[in-house]
Amino acid sequence: MKAEVPFVKPIGQVGTRMWKLPRGQFGLLLAAMLLSFAAGYAGYQRYIAAAQAAPTVQVSPARLGSLISSVSATGSVVPARQAKLAFPSSGKLIEMDVNVGDSVKAGQTLAKIDPQPLQIKVNNAQSLLNTAQIKLQQLKDGAATTEDIAAARAAYDAAVAKYGDTVAGATAADLQAAQSAVDQANATQASAQAKLDQTKAGATSADMAAAQAGVDQGRASLNSAKVKLDQLQKNTFTPADWAAAQVAVDSDTSALKTAEAKLAQTKAGATQSDMATAQASVDQVKQALTSAEDKYQMAQGNNLKDSGFTSVSAAQQSYNAAKANYDAAVQKLHQLQAGPLTADLQAAQTAVDQAQGSLKSSQAKLDLMKQGPLPTDMAAAQAGVDQATATMASAQAKLDQLKAGPADADVVAGQSTVDQAKATLASAQAKLDQVNQGPTATDVSAAKSGIAGAKAQVAAKANPPKDTDVALAQEQVNQAQSSLDQTNVDLANATLAAPFDGVVSAVTPNVGEMVSAAAITIVDPKSVRIDATVDETDVAKLAVGQPATVTFDAIPDKKLQGKVIAVAPAGTTTQGVVSYLVSVGFDKLDMTLPAGMSASLAIENDRKDNALMVPNRAIRTQGRNRVVDVLVGEKTETRTVQVGASNDTSTQITSGLQDGDTVVIPVTSTRAPNVGAPGIGGAATKPNIPVGR
Repeated sequence: MKAEVPFVKPIGQVGTRMWKLPRGQFGLLLAAMLLSFAAGYAGYQRYIAAAQAAPTVQVSPARLGSLISSVSATGSVVPARQAKLAFPSSGKLIEMDVNVGDSVKAGQTLAKIDPQPLQIKVNNAQSLLNTAQIKLQQLKDGAATTEDIAAARAAYDAAVAKYGDTVAGATAADLQAAQSAVDQANATQASAQAKLDQTKAGATSADMAAAQAGVDQGRASLNSAKVKLDQLQKNTFTPADWAAAQVAVDSDTSALKTAEAKLAQTKAGATQSDMATAQASVDQVKQALTSAEDKYQMAQGNNLKDSGFTSVSAAQQSYNAAKANYDAAVQKLHQLQAGPLTADLQAAQTAVDQAQGSLKSSQAKLDLMKQGPLPTDMAAAQAGVDQATATMASAQAKLDQLKAGPADADVVAGQSTVDQAKATLASAQAKLDQVNQGPTATDVSAAKSGIAGAKAQVAAKANPPKDTDVALAQEQVNQAQSSLDQTNVDLANATLAAPFDGVVSAVTPNVGEMVSAAAITIVDPKSVRIDATVDETDVAKLAVGQPATVTFDAIPDKKLQGKVIAVAPAGTTTQGVVSYLVSVGFDKLDMTLPAGMSASLAIENDRKDNALMVPNRAIRTQGRNRVVDVLVGEKTETRTVQVGASNDTSTQITSGLQDGDTVVIPVTSTRAPNVGAPGIGGAATKPNIPVGR
């Protein structure tokens, strides 16, 4: 019997065709298929085993070099040279010469405040110093002069006399004056009361008649103004208008002739009569001067009574006045002898010019009247009508008010005047009563105090100054000098100047404002530092002078070399984290770094030169020892080593290795799951490939 095998037709064919093989051939075919599958699976297992046996390591030579340990930090650019400028005294800003971003030079003027108030303070301080110096000099000069002592004694005598008058009481003249004041206050009160009564009673017949007369006069003025306006509108002038215009022309003509005659007389000079009059005046005032001089000399010679004056100063004033009159008379005589002055000629010519102008004006007005009224005349006439109308209305309103009776405001004002008069009367009566009663204890005490003060002045003038008084006066001079020096300094500082070359980073006030605090900030962009914060775990590794490499995100291709210039001795705690401020400076900077720019720091805290180094990953711990695997030929051997310093990537080997030894660095690998042979749905595990060497 033959076995049937399914036949798969090529695509596009339909139907099934059965292959018929002998029983023996079918068995052979099946055995061949099983044998082929077994051979394929065995080859796959050998491939996987070979892949798993591949080395999964890296190698690196032990090398000599510099092992550098560093601390990393981030910070920003901070100006190392900065000045916040302010005026020492408040004042009004009158000038601001710079803006933010401007470059300035040392000594350049930046801003100014108004110096006038400061100058006033300087002047006051100078005056106080002068006063203190004068007082000191007075003390150093010794006792007062005879005149000073006499004046002090006269003041004492006056104080004694005043005390006597006070104790004696009021004189008859004082009583009369006080009684007169009371009588006058009584009269004022009576007058005010009468006026108030009259206001309350209303207007009298005479008031009504006067008010009616005002209305009638206003009506007449209004009618006259209307008539004048009507005449102008009709282009007619009255004979009086023509006569007035002609009179003005004639008057101006006469004034011109008079001015021309005076000009001619001035040019001709003074006459013999004028010269004689001037000489007589000189002789007269000379006699008066001689008399005044004699009396002045008599007054100076302690013969005041015969001089006819009460004091030397009065005699001197009389002499000075006589001397001034004599000088004026002599000057006038000399002027007449020298001929007319230029000023007199100019004045005479000016009078002629003014007279000519007036004549032209009056003649022009007459000519215009002949031509007819001007618009200005019409406007003036209309203004006269308007003013007369307003006057008429005011007079009528006053008449109506009188007819209506007194206003409440007038009654109130009248009552206020009466009350004030009563108060004045009460004050005058009180003063009269006081005069009648005599001096009070307070008046007597004040008079005694005046005597004591005057007596002390006499003693002070007669006795020389004490050493302590001189020392005190000297200290007052010193204080005044210090105050003057301070005000001069404030005045000098009314102008702000740049203390060094730099750039303006802030301008606070505007012109016109009052300033009393920092006004301008200047920074030196070439003198900067980097301020960064370092964690507390790293700050102990840092010290002043350590080198640092600085990089910037904004300038990726720029690296700067600096050094640590400061490490904060105290930390700052923020949300439980303690950090320390570290500053890095530059010995020389060939570029400008804007303040606030972010920077990254790598601060070198340890360095081992000529050190044998291997990667950190090549070292592992075996028991109590540190070991590395060394590649010798194609095999590896484990060696125990001694380690020294290390950083994030390398460690120093102090013994156990030599320069050039190749150490093995283990590489972690991942094995794919073995889920079956090829062709059965599984994926082969890829062999681990060494990552570098």
